Amino acid sequence: MRIERLAGDQLEALADAILNKVKNSERYGKTREMDYVFSDDKLTLDNLDKALERLGGRTPINVEWDADGNIVAFSGGNVIRNKWGGINLDNVPRPKGKDYVKYNNEDIDSSQSQVVEAQVYPERFPDATGQLGYARDLGIAMRDNDYDAYRALNNQMEVDDEVIPVLLNGGFSKNKADVALSGSNFKRAGGIGKPDRSEVRIPSTEIRFIDADADTQKAYLNERGVNFLRQWLQQRGGSMGSAQSVIFTPGVASHMDHAKSYSSSRDVLGDAGWGWSDIVPNYTYLDEDFNTQTKLNYDLAGTHKLMRLADTLRKKGHGAQRPKKLTREELSDPERKRLSTNEATTALLAKTINPKTANRKAIEDAIDIFRSELV
Repeated sequence: MRIERLAGDQLEALADAILNKVKNSERYGKTREMDYVFSDDKLTLDNLDKALERLGGRTPINVEWDADGNIVAFSGGNVIRNKWGGINLDNVPRPKGKDYVKYNNEDIDSSQSQVVEAQVYPERFPDATGQLGYARDLGIAMRDNDYDAYRALNNQMEVDDEVIPVLLNGGFSKNKADVALSGSNFKRAGGIGKPDRSEVRIPSTEIRFIDADADTQKAYLNERGVNFLRQWLQQRGGSMGSAQSVIFTPGVASHMDHAKSYSSSRDVLGDAGWGWSDIVPNYTYLDEDFNTQTKLNYDLAGTHKLMRLADTLRKKGHGAQRPKKLTREELSDPERKRLSTNEATTALLAKTINPKTANRKAIEDAIDIFRSELV
């Protein structure tokens, strides 16, 4: 199915240029906001073009100003279209700097963001509404290990079935060759088929994916691609697990993961596991930072506890000693020990306030944190 050519979003590009000039900034236009791109509660064929136009990357805009600061003329600012008339997800601006709120143990700082504070300390915001209320509710769901509430909060938009094939077959593309999403590695996200995911089962058959025949694997991967795209869209393109309002597109900026860990699933542990890891209700899209540095193998409550502990350490003056976040190489090391939540919280506290080298005040801080935050 071919998408009609998109009219360039020049008006928005011009508005960004004006804001940058007035505020002496280069920030505007560098991100895409969830509620702006997906402004309706349901994505349909009727409003799809508007969403694509607002989401896509743009050509540079050139504005001519007169001596009084008035606009004389401008050019550019058009949406960059792929060969199908859709957009390339890799060209969508990625959040950086002030538009990218980090939650990993090294960087989290609630003093710099009230949204982060509401998520980490939800008890402080009983009457909050809007984005702060959303952050509070997300923090409560994490703290209480309530996966149903967590997913319900993150599923913010309905998606018509007719939209999915349009986006898979040219509406969305990736990489410099403009590969349609259906032909990219998108549907293999989450590591399926790799040696360290050899026990992943096809839930409908309970057969290991790597043991299935080629036709079965192909059909299942195509089904995954549909379900992954639907999940990302239902999140309005945002990062599940954080209350940020900016869009992280699939690929480098946003990674498909699973809300409950593979290592504790039925795939790996048999009947002792919580269930099949690759079921649709377990799909989640997370920004790179949240995915690789905060979630790891912890449950929701464990993730929330680590966020809160790291922020508490910073508030007590130990921010500079918090351990550096893991590199990609360290994360992918098959020999890396997979810590439980209790092991991880103890390790974070001990690495930040080393009992062998810390002074008396630091030791007292550690004891106080242990009593107030870890029990």
